[in-house]
Amino acid sequence: MPCYRIKQFTILLLAMFFFVQCKTMKENRRETNEFRSIYEDQFKLTYTRKLLQAGFNHSDAINSILETDPKGFTDPILSNVDYDLINSLVYRDNLTMMIDSTNRIGMVAEGAEGKHVISFLIKKYDRKWIDSLAKVRYKTLGVKKFE
Repeated sequence: MPCYRIKQFTILLLAMFFFVQCKTMKENRRETNEFRSIYEDQFKLTYTRKLLQAGFNHSDAINSILETDPKGFTDPILSNVDYDLINSLVYRDNLTMMIDSTNRIGMVAEGAEGKHVISFLIKKYDRKWIDSLAKVRYKTLGVKKFE
């Protein structure tokens, strides 16, 4: 009879361990997915904010608008490498807009000259370029996946 109780206790203990383990894995997967979503959104938001600032030459008006708009997640999510990458991309994209603006002089109707910051951003987002980059950067973090 004692051997039977030991078997029952062992089975019960294993069942409880399995249940807790499954729940923990589900929670970890959910947390990983949440973090990935937050990271990717923060990456895109930071790029967008910085490009707007650079595209509009850090004007008081755009800085004022961006100051009143929530910056996204409050804890630091992006790494210094992410910020360096975003800054270099913004620098390159701003140069592209400046060259495009210069090439438009005398070539388009009056009022169509100058940098087209918003349309440039829309084209970037339409091509899903920034989404792909944010996903690649997330993968380089080495966050363990639970899939």
